Amino acid sequence: MRVRAERVDSAWVLHLQGRLTVDEDTRQLHEMVRAMTHFDKCNVVLDFGNVGQLDCSGIGQLVQLSNQVRGSGGALTLLNVEHRQKRLLQLLGLLAVFRVFDRRQEAITGCPNVAAWAWRLPPARLEASTDAARPSVDRVFAQAI
Repeated sequence: MRVRAERVDSAWVLHLQGRLTVDEDTRQLHEMVRAMTHFDKCNVVLDFGNVGQLDCSGIGQLVQLSNQVRGSGGALTLLNVEHRQKRLLQLLGLLAVFRVFDRRQEAITGCPNVAAWAWRLPPARLEASTDAARPSVDRVFAQAI
């Protein structure tokens, strides 16, 4: 799984690429969200535009990420979720847990407003991958801040 992050207004948009499944390594995604929520309240938008597959293990990871973001006082929303993936969330009763949007700006503005603290974060773009050659997310995030 590859993750590219960018800050837009008062939210972090994480562009996911790959699969969110039991056999996919998602440590980088978890480390990135942990680093973002460590500093302060943080809204996170997960862009599923390039997520080819989602299984129950991936949904469990989404719930875990949601709890982590909410624990810091932020909100997690989903963007560009495929019809099959949305149907799976519906069957599991998770559309009541996750706010799902089809348009990027709606997903960003659908997050609670935390503009009061957003000025403290500099504009940044982060990239993370499960490739061993890339630096750790924590170091990339620390260098951006």
